[in-house]
Amino acid sequence: MNLGWLGDAPALPAAWLLALWLRLGWSLVLACLGYWALRVLPVRPVLRYSAILTLAAWALLPGPGSISHWLGLAFQAPSIATVLCCCALLHTRHQRDAMALWMGLLLGWVLLLDTFALLPLLPFSLYAWGFSPMAIPWLVLLLLLPWVLTGQQPDVGIGIAGGALVLFVLLRLPGGNVWDALLDPLLWLVLHVHAVRRFGAYYKKKS
Repeated sequence: MNLGWLGDAPALPAAWLLALWLRLGWSLVLACLGYWALRVLPVRPVLRYSAILTLAAWALLPGPGSISHWLGLAFQAPSIATVLCCCALLHTRHQRDAMALWMGLLLGWVLLLDTFALLPLLPFSLYAWGFSPMAIPWLVLLLLLPWVLTGQQPDVGIGIAGGALVLFVLLRLPGGNVWDALLDPLLWLVLHVHAVRRFGAYYKKKS
C-alpha cells in the first residue's frame, strides 16, 4: 500500500498493546453477548454468570487454545466501537440509534467498494486515508453534522462512535486505521441484521 500521500508514517499501536486488545476486546464482546443470550434462559443466576465468566476467561487464554485466537483469524481484533456497543447493551435494550445504523451501513459498503477499487471518483484509497491524522477532524465534523442540522440530541450510536474516536486517538487501536476503530466485519453484519428487522417491523406495521 502506498501511503506516501499521507505525509508522515502512520502511527501504529505497540505490538503488546495489540495482542492485549485482541484478547481483552473479544473477552468483553463474548461476555456481553453471553449475557444477552443467556438472560432469557430459565437457569439459576449463578450458572448464568458462571457461563459468562467462562466465556470471558476462555478469550483471555494465550495461544491457539483461546477462542480469541480463532476469532482473530476470522475477524481480526474487534473494533473499539464493537466493544463499546456490547458494553452499552448491558444497560439498555432500546436505543434511538437510527442515524448511527444507516451511517455504519453506508460506511461499510463504501469501504467494501473501495477495497475492490470500485470508487473511480476518488483519487485515493479511502481505507488508506484512515491512517491520515486529517481523518479524525473530518470524522468529528461528520458525526456532529446531524446534530447541528436537526438540533436533536445525538443518539447513543453517535456517542459510541465519538467515544471510539477518542480512544483511537489515545491508543491507535486496533491497527492504526480509524476505519478499523469504527467498524469491523462482525459489527457490519449485525447492522445488516438490525436493518432487516427494522424494515420488517415497518412493513408489518403498515400492513
